Amino acid sequence: MTDEKDIATCDTSKEETTTASGYSAPPMKTWEKIAYGGGEIYGSGYAALLGVVLSFFLTNLVLVGIKNAELYAAIIIVVSKVWDAISDPLMGVISDNTRTKIGRRRPWIIIGGALVPVAFAIMFMPWAKNIENQALRIIYACVGYFLLCTVNTISQVPYASLSAEISGDFKERNKANSIKLLFSLVCSGLFFLIPSAATEAYSAYLKGTTSMYGTTNETGFFLIVAVLCGVIFGVATVLVGVFSKERIPYDKTQKSKFSFKSYAVPLKNKSYRYHLMMYLMAFGCYDFISALVLYYVTAVVPSITIFGMKMSSLFIVAPMMVMAAITYPLNMKLKNTKGKQFVYRWGLPCYILGALGLAVFPNTTNTNVSWILLLCSAIMGVGFGGAQMMPWMIFPDTQDVAELKTGIKDTGCYSGLMTFTRKIGTAIAQSIVLIVLACVGYSECTEKIYNQELDAYPAKVTLAIRILFGVVVVVMISLAIWASLQYKVTDQKLTRIKYFLEKQRAGENDTLTDEEKAEKDALIKELG
Repeated sequence: MTDEKDIATCDTSKEETTTASGYSAPPMKTWEKIAYGGGEIYGSGYAALLGVVLSFFLTNLVLVGIKNAELYAAIIIVVSKVWDAISDPLMGVISDNTRTKIGRRRPWIIIGGALVPVAFAIMFMPWAKNIENQALRIIYACVGYFLLCTVNTISQVPYASLSAEISGDFKERNKANSIKLLFSLVCSGLFFLIPSAATEAYSAYLKGTTSMYGTTNETGFFLIVAVLCGVIFGVATVLVGVFSKERIPYDKTQKSKFSFKSYAVPLKNKSYRYHLMMYLMAFGCYDFISALVLYYVTAVVPSITIFGMKMSSLFIVAPMMVMAAITYPLNMKLKNTKGKQFVYRWGLPCYILGALGLAVFPNTTNTNVSWILLLCSAIMGVGFGGAQMMPWMIFPDTQDVAELKTGIKDTGCYSGLMTFTRKIGTAIAQSIVLIVLACVGYSECTEKIYNQELDAYPAKVTLAIRILFGVVVVVMISLAIWASLQYKVTDQKLTRIKYFLEKQRAGENDTLTDEEKAEKDALIKELG
């Protein structure tokens, strides 16, 4: 238990007032909510970008000409997660223990944001492909990706923690995170479509053909990915650190310690465990589709034309994102009436239905049925919208449950594990795709197609991609539905949790009545 004098906020100003509970800060202003939400330009944009580009970038560009390029790419991605397993929770502890005038999280968000353009330039600029020694090329790709992951960790773990600390009022927190989710939906689409369009145009350039986007040479492709995306991500992240406030009180004398045992601490929180599975399944499924979609449109359904245009990943992702945006107002209304977990799961059967439709869709030149592909993608978007929205709105609620149970506000530990879980999920998704493609000889077929020795990918390649698209989505989304049914935190319970937290932070637990103590114990038992 902490005394009121030990509890401090990270940011002070003349307009702030301090309550008896130790909570102090003015209400969030609109511009602050926008600046905070803008952090998702990097958060969601980075995941979408790498989900589309990374595997294709490694196998078809940097490692092209190297035997078993897919396996080397998979190894690079998987090995980087070993480092993330250390760096993400470690960054959570570091930010928990940081003490500055502007807070615990904001300094690291600013530093990480400033380093983003540098990391992107090192990873994606054209010189990597010019290294003649194949071993050095593999090492360069590995080091570049390690650096990219580390810079992401520096800013994104503290940013994840900030979602629980921008306000002590869960309604105000929900509004801020709603703006964040709008950015997430928009940026997931934009930073999928722009890089995938550049990738497809560059692939067409290599093959001497023309895509629906025309052609893009090597310099144009790398500049789009490395410079444009890197600068946009970096600026958006720095603005979060400059303009956001940290409002939740914490014990300045309490320090977190890093140990591998600390990995298990958040998993002792029942609500957090189910939330983590909801998060991993929803975002992992999207990462999996992102990693697979370029292979799908180039190998499985290349003969399809829509509105007179050649097949492109645009026709998969754009309908998903548009439908997710259309259902956003409905989801927000359902959140207030039915709860966050209901919003998360109600559209997930559509996710499964749409994915199965794409998995069995024929490679046809019949333009009369091509619209069905758009419909399948839009149906997926119904489930995609709620599943992508809710996990980050639920995360702050799990932190309230954790603080009620333990009396400790170590959000960095939880966000570190959450960020790592996302990364490991992305790595697994990309690795599954790469390993399966290696087993069916995708790179050899690609080389023969570029050399005009083959007209199309053989049946074993297209069948493998179809099976991946259908089976993996069904399994992951089914697990997501189950986890959402187990998650029991509601707004009514959060109202009571807030009351008990105010008492706890002020050192007034002894003022609770016997009925209130019993209610508090029941909440901890059910949710913690």
